[in-house]
Amino acid sequence: MTASVQQNPLAGNFLKIKLTGVAAVTTGAVMGLANPEGVPLLIIESWIYFRTGSTGAATFDVGIGTVGGAEDHSVLDLAAAIEATVGGNAYYGPAANAAGTENAIVWAADTFLIAQSAQSTVGLDADLYVRYIKLS
Repeated sequence: MTASVQQNPLAGNFLKIKLTGVAAVTTGAVMGLANPEGVPLLIIESWIYFRTGSTGAATFDVGIGTVGGAEDHSVLDLAAAIEATVGGNAYYGPAANAAGTENAIVWAADTFLIAQSAQSTVGLDADLYVRYIKLS
């Protein structure tokens, strides 16, 4: 996993995170990224572009959580969406909480952006983009 913060004065800050599939299915095996700004961030929206999907059907979720703990599926929830046929496709994941009552998610300074799957993601090659605003 590689991550970089991109800045655009017209669009706000966003992260570009390269994701590579793994056989492990533990929380954060695909990605566990500490908050890069050290302050609360308001996640506005996210996108993922798949160059290739996994070699088998796999669920794939991105959310906020702690290392070794569960993530909350709040940023991107792609149930059974990353099989081999998704290559060349992009998906938009507007940030929303589980109850669907908020339009954005707060990423606390001491938590992580976590990508996980309950199945092997071997073969996955993707870029995750997360747009955010600093709250302090």
